[in-house]
Amino acid sequence: MTDNSLHSKKQKRRTFLKTGSATAIGLTGLAGCLTGGTDTSSETEETTAAGTDETGTNTTESGDLDFGGKEIDVMLNVGSLATVHKKYLIPHVEEKYNLKINTETGATTSQLTKLQANEDSPPDVFNLDVIGVDKASRNEWLEPLSDHTDIVTNLSDIDEKFVHYGSDGVSWEVGAFVPVINSNQWDSTPSSHSSVATDSSATALTPFSWSNGPNLLLMASAVATGEPFDSQLDVEPGFQWLEENLKPKVSTIIQGVSSANQQLASGNVDTVNLYTDFLVYEMWKSGAPIEPLFRLEPTTCAFAETISVSRNSENKEAALVYANEALSPWFQEKVSAEMGAGVTNTKASLAPEAEEFGAITPDEFDQLSYPDFEYVWNNRSDWAKRWNQIFSG
Repeated sequence: MTDNSLHSKKQKRRTFLKTGSATAIGLTGLAGCLTGGTDTSSETEETTAAGTDETGTNTTESGDLDFGGKEIDVMLNVGSLATVHKKYLIPHVEEKYNLKINTETGATTSQLTKLQANEDSPPDVFNLDVIGVDKASRNEWLEPLSDHTDIVTNLSDIDEKFVHYGSDGVSWEVGAFVPVINSNQWDSTPSSHSSVATDSSATALTPFSWSNGPNLLLMASAVATGEPFDSQLDVEPGFQWLEENLKPKVSTIIQGVSSANQQLASGNVDTVNLYTDFLVYEMWKSGAPIEPLFRLEPTTCAFAETISVSRNSENKEAALVYANEALSPWFQEKVSAEMGAGVTNTKASLAPEAEEFGAITPDEFDQLSYPDFEYVWNNRSDWAKRWNQIFSG
């Protein structure tokens, strides 16, 4: 399994650019709610009678670990990323392992803030975008899942390109940041990021605080300079390009998924640039004229949501069980059907509707691109100030 650990303090990056058949991380601190799990305490006496494992944890007759109603805290990302866990994964894990799972919802930066503020007693499990794993790994906040293959048995079936930073984070679904258009508003489908901006009549932008913002800046910089998207791009030409070509087309800065989707579906805007593919999957299934543009030049931006366990979790074994189920084929196939997402487990298959939507395969993901994450983290605040001068003026 490829080890791209950051513990050496050297950033290793993969380049992924999408080709083949068609196939943004929210970074605002969205408020979440705490939800309790199913009470399985009545089952404890019966299931714990089956025995114990070598660590002393109770086991059921089937050999599954039984945690006797123990509670763990799981931080989920926003929107459908959280919904799919609450709908499928959490009830399954609570019943199978006799756990109670408390959840809190927040975007990647909110999760990192929580992790940093509670480093000695953090939530047990996190759902971070890969840029969040980058920062958390450099601060040694996460537990390498590869150190626990006796529990995280599904790790061996995860395509190695989705095992990040020495397994500090492992992706359970994948997609891309792409422009999304209302096809009724376009005479022909644009073929490049440049033409999406220059040929649009009315565009909605997400806030710069979302990952969509830095990705769009870097994409504009790649267009303006001809340099690779994943390099440490000179952003000054990118800012100039955006001000000249995109700013005149921006009619609104959306503040949430429902706002963006309403703007697109109504035809108030012909484009949201950039956006995360799965956010429009439900609209696409309903027959709305929505088209995510995966195959643009110079590149398409990779998106991958991960599962991570806190290094200082007080319930590490139970947290690892949760991570293992998140990487399982059965859950990833549920995610693919629910969100139109790509899978990372080599034993999982894309849902037919997700394949029709354009969900990317692991082979196609090889050709997507991530930005230089450390470069983004080091410059994000300064870039935001300049961005706001252009688009808020």
